[in-house]
Amino acid sequence: MSPEAPTRSAPGPASAARRLVSHLRLGFRFYLGLGIPTVRAAYPECRVRAASGYSPELVRTLLALRRGESEAGTVEEVNFRCAVVTPADTQQRFFLKEFPRRHALHDIERALRCSRVDRAWRAAHLLPRLGILTPRPVGTILATEGGEPIEYLATEWLPDALPYHVRLRAVEGLETRRRMLEEFARHLRRWHDCGLYLRDLVTNVLTRESPGGIEYWLTDLDQLHPIRRLTRTRILHQMAQLARWTGPLTEWESGTIISACFGRVNQRNYDRLESVLLTTPPAEL
Repeated sequence: MSPEAPTRSAPGPASAARRLVSHLRLGFRFYLGLGIPTVRAAYPECRVRAASGYSPELVRTLLALRRGESEAGTVEEVNFRCAVVTPADTQQRFFLKEFPRRHALHDIERALRCSRVDRAWRAAHLLPRLGILTPRPVGTILATEGGEPIEYLATEWLPDALPYHVRLRAVEGLETRRRMLEEFARHLRRWHDCGLYLRDLVTNVLTRESPGGIEYWLTDLDQLHPIRRLTRTRILHQMAQLARWTGPLTEWESGTIISACFGRVNQRNYDRLESVLLTTPPAEL
């Protein structure tokens, strides 16, 4: 292992047992459709759902603005499926994302109440209970376009937030960059310990300055998977993503990431992780 990289011991058996129980519960909530019991009782299956503090009328207004059926507000396109919508009467900005039907499996998922929107909705209520930051959910709505069902998820907009990789590439100084890589790796370790795996990792983490330092917010929760253990394939996939969006990395930086995320590892595993971090070509922004 590189001499510059700090190390730390792996969690003890008691901690592992607690994590396993958490993973089991999380898996049930996502895949068996149990969700948080109080949330399911408050938000039964319907075409429009609104979170506490918001109304179904607001959710319908956001969709009408997004579709151009109303002019009582503004719409800022993010990409072809996402937009920032601001109703004129509130001047509050909301993030609206659409989930179109792609194949017959999506119909089955909706019938079982475990569609991508359902999973994101439950995850947005669950993560704060785990102490993980995520934009507050506002509501969901099921609509049709050309005879095909389309689901929408609305969340609160995070002002002054930047994707992690954008903020990292803008920092000056090698030590500041290394510290940000270490912070991200420690958050990644914590998400893993909570039983969470986000396939599209780096681009779906927003960062925001706060008095206590940089905050890390998980987004695109429909792609969040509960895990009981982290497989080697998933580990290498996330390391490749990290290198792609934050690279090129130095040996010193890769050692810092491995230590902060995985603690002490044997030389064979260290070499495998380091190889992925150092050889994955960076993305062009």
